[in-house]
Amino acid sequence: MGGQGTGDPRLVFAAELTRLRRRLPDLSDEALARRASAMVLPSGRRVLVNARRLGEWTSGQSVPRQFEAVMALVRAIEQAAGGATSDRTAVARLQSLWRAAREHRGGGPVTQVPEQIAPPPRKSRAPIVIGRPPSDAAALRRRDAFAERIDEGLTDDSVRRILLTGAGGLGKSQLAAAAFHRAKQRTELLLWVAADNRASILDGYARAWRALSRASVTDDGPNPGNDPGSDDETQADLFLAWLRSAGASWLVVLDDVDDVGEVAGLWPAGEAGRTVVTTRRRDASLLHPGVRVIPVGVFTAEEATGYLAERLSLDAGPAVESAAGSQGLSTTHRPEDLAALATVLGCFPLALSQAAAFLIDTGMDLPSYLSLLTDERESLAGLFPSSSPADEHDGTVTSTLQLALERAESLAPPGAARALLELISLLAPDGIPEMVLLGPTTRAWLGGDRPSGRGELPARISLLALRALHRLSLVTHRGPSGPAVVEVHSLVQRAVRDCIPGDRRAGIAGAAADALEEVWSSPECAPATMTMLYRSAEALLAHAGDHLWNDGGMHPLLRRLGPHLAGLGRHAAARTMAKELADRAGRRLPGGHRDLLTLWAQVAQAEGDLGNTSDAVRLLAELRSQAEDSLGQADPDTLSIRLHEARLRMESGLIVAALADFVTLAAETRSVLAADDPLVTAAQEHAALCRGLSGDAEGAREAYTVLATDLERSLGPRHPSTLRILTDLSRWIGETGDVRSAVATFRKAVDGLTGVLGRLHHDTLVARHNLAYWHGMAGDHDLAVEQLVTAAEDAERVLGAEHPMTLTCRANLAFWRGASGDTAAAAEQLERLQSTVEQVFGADHPRSLRVRQQRAELLYRAGDHTTAMSQLNAVLADMVRVQGADHPRTRETGQLLTDWSGERDAAAP
Repeated sequence: MGGQGTGDPRLVFAAELTRLRRRLPDLSDEALARRASAMVLPSGRRVLVNARRLGEWTSGQSVPRQFEAVMALVRAIEQAAGGATSDRTAVARLQSLWRAAREHRGGGPVTQVPEQIAPPPRKSRAPIVIGRPPSDAAALRRRDAFAERIDEGLTDDSVRRILLTGAGGLGKSQLAAAAFHRAKQRTELLLWVAADNRASILDGYARAWRALSRASVTDDGPNPGNDPGSDDETQADLFLAWLRSAGASWLVVLDDVDDVGEVAGLWPAGEAGRTVVTTRRRDASLLHPGVRVIPVGVFTAEEATGYLAERLSLDAGPAVESAAGSQGLSTTHRPEDLAALATVLGCFPLALSQAAAFLIDTGMDLPSYLSLLTDERESLAGLFPSSSPADEHDGTVTSTLQLALERAESLAPPGAARALLELISLLAPDGIPEMVLLGPTTRAWLGGDRPSGRGELPARISLLALRALHRLSLVTHRGPSGPAVVEVHSLVQRAVRDCIPGDRRAGIAGAAADALEEVWSSPECAPATMTMLYRSAEALLAHAGDHLWNDGGMHPLLRRLGPHLAGLGRHAAARTMAKELADRAGRRLPGGHRDLLTLWAQVAQAEGDLGNTSDAVRLLAELRSQAEDSLGQADPDTLSIRLHEARLRMESGLIVAALADFVTLAAETRSVLAADDPLVTAAQEHAALCRGLSGDAEGAREAYTVLATDLERSLGPRHPSTLRILTDLSRWIGETGDVRSAVATFRKAVDGLTGVLGRLHHDTLVARHNLAYWHGMAGDHDLAVEQLVTAAEDAERVLGAEHPMTLTCRANLAFWRGASGDTAAAAEQLERLQSTVEQVFGADHPRSLRVRQQRAELLYRAGDHTTAMSQLNAVLADMVRVQGADHPRTRETGQLLTDWSGERDAAAP
């Protein structure tokens, strides 16, 4: 600039400021002004520095009125540049240049006009507040976690906009209003704008500009009154331009942005301020650098019950007469009823508010209202009427959701978004596999259900429909970083179901069942996916179960429910499910129908797995006879009943008879079914097991080795079926005497099952138990105890204290503790456990006999040889009677008794 040779002190001072300013070439004037305003001077004060004035100072157009502003700039530049602090000489020189510039400008001594000084941290003037945020809702919840995240964003230099997104009625506006009020402590201009349409946004900006025309935010601020504008558009433009250059701090809240296109060209921007946006939208156009997205969800359970308790306590209610005859207020609601209401409503804030208003307005007691809510015949519109509005919310639960659905429909092909949401409404809210909603079956149904009726939709079109629902926060579509699933709130589902015409419900239910079956029947269906499919099938059965039956029978999906539960070790739940379905089938289907026979066979299997093997075998024999008569001996359903009849006969100890059945069944299944059919594999597996149990351990090991090799080749080494067979093979490797190899093979199976199914899956728990047991057989007693402690705790937590897996873990834990040295205490534990095992399984069940055998062994180790031998003699007699003389446990017990007798004879004088 060459100010040194001009003779104009203002230009000389400007040149010095410019030299300092060039040390931070990448920092904007706005950012530097903010940093300077934040600097604490030696006097303890802060000086507000305006970005526009900073430009004027470096260009020589004006001179700061007070030197403290110059010092704030110098300190901010030195701090940001990381250089040394200016010494007194440099400061004195700069002050001399500033004074010369001021005197030249004024033609005489400087008149000390006070700079706008802000004693830290509070400004002396009140902020300018424009617009009306909603009032606090009655019984307002603080939601501190959200408040902290919002405030962190508002003070983060990298964040320019906070986006509060979520479904309508979650309390986004209340959170924004609370942040708006908190910001008054540190912000000079605050504007609240109803942003549901463009005209409202323009009106809010115009009002803000008119307010600024009548008041200045800082002494250094612009003078809006110089150009007040002639209409809303002009005034809005002037306001947005002011925000970009303002040095004063500002906060603009755009509440309820309904259409992102309505805000085009109207987004607030400027270094001195922040914007908070509330919206149900999740469009890509809302996501930019500098935007922090804060998803707003439902209340926590504690927040929901706390809200209801406080809100309903405000209702004085009618005066009621107490037992003593005195008049008083209505009784307090029971905590369990409040918790139940919160659960039924899914902790959804708008629904909680409307429910509380309805209860207060109608005087209805809480249990009665809960009964109505759980009755699918009652509509949400009737339970959340507009005559009982929520606090500070214009819409009802149903109108809010319907508005969102209308917006979603505009983003997808005609009819697709609504049709897809109708299908979703019948499934589980907490996780629907994406492939169910995007697969061929759903696409075909969506295509036929659209007004054009053009058949199966292209994959991209069905994805657009799903994403449209996601963009309006009606569903949450997760992926691709995590599991590809779709989640939806239960109240959204209920509202949609209310609007499905009766003549369409059967078609939607059938399409949903077909879509679930399509995914479940795939060989690639993972166990975690099966769990989600089960939950959706269970929900579908509850919401539209009557439509899953016809004259030909039940939907194939229903056959999977009981076996899925049994595969998880939940045999009691499997029995309940199969019994309920069998009762439904009995009212719809004739006797001897394959579905009816299959369901009763599932009931019998669960009975047997719970320990009632004799009744289970008897029922399965009756069902087998009926199936052979009505379906034929070679029918797959008949063969399946025969398989489980033989399995439970084996479980009851009839090993030789079961082996003959399995050998015959394996041959028959191979002749009528594909070689890789699960029924063929199951027959071969049980035949191998029976070989081992009948005394042929080498034969069992060989058969399991062949089976494991075949499955690894056809299904892969990590398939659950392959890993389960590997677990069985491990046992018979050990039974042939190769204990160390058995442990190594068990460890491989456990690692595989843990990775594929998870450590708490029933099959994994079985493998973990067996690995621990064989560690004990290998002499690693302490490791066996350590692993059994964990397995027993996990089994009890997942399956229950009296589940067969839990009892087996506890029994072997006690045995190996005794083998480790604490024999007396372990024997007492087994004695207490024996009564529970016999109660669950029956006295003659192999598990009951095994516990008695183990207790006798511990008594012998503890030195009570007489009692031990007496008990083991009794156990051996029962084993021979129940399991046969060739059963491995029978032979093991006989050999143990022989050894004890030999030791006694050797010790005799």
